[in-house]
Amino acid sequence: MYKIITITPREENSDGFFNIAPATEFIPEWYRLSSSNILGTNTELVTWSASVTTSTYKKCTPFFDALSIGYIVFLTADIEISRQDNGLPLIQYRTDRQIVSDHASEQWQGLPCPDGYIPYVYKWHNQFGLTVPKDYSLLFTSPINRFDLPFKTITGIVDCDTYDLSVHFPFFIKNNFVGIIEKGTPITQIIPIKRDSWKREYREYDFNRTKKSMEKFLSTIKRSYKNNYWHRKEYK
Repeated sequence: MYKIITITPREENSDGFFNIAPATEFIPEWYRLSSSNILGTNTELVTWSASVTTSTYKKCTPFFDALSIGYIVFLTADIEISRQDNGLPLIQYRTDRQIVSDHASEQWQGLPCPDGYIPYVYKWHNQFGLTVPKDYSLLFTSPINRFDLPFKTITGIVDCDTYDLSVHFPFFIKNNFVGIIEKGTPITQIIPIKRDSWKREYREYDFNRTKKSMEKFLSTIKRSYKNNYWHRKEYK
């Protein structure tokens, strides 16, 4: 049974303009084109160690799960980034719908800027409210493992079971980027999380338990994690 995330326009004339879709629809081309095995090999195990496979990150299920989990907010129009005389980006687009705004500098004073990015906080403008079931929150973050994007969206968590106004997404732009960020580019990843309470618990080292777990993992050559432990996640 699916949990429901409800997308509601929060600005006039936003009906029919839903720029949120499952993250599975935004798997990047570089991932699709990458090799599943180390180049030059034609076996599943490396010749120098039977415990090591020739698989690349393309077969790493945790990596793919992170790429494809939840939902993506994507651009619905091209934006062009050039440079002003003061060195700060000039962000322009042709639509009359607001796509980018910024924070007053006083609002982010003292916030460390990640290396390689301009120390100025902009904001992806979102026209929709998002509502989730009771006891759920939404984690908003930069599209995961998308190191190719020319910006980094700042991460935040909002209790969207009670707050259903628009959530905007602050971001940094890379130092050296000028050019067009195309319509359809993912800008924010949305991951529902349940607000359970947790506490740490420690157990003593158990040799037999560890050996049994390792034997289970090594019993399969191809995609051991996916075949022995993984559970499907679905977002529609």
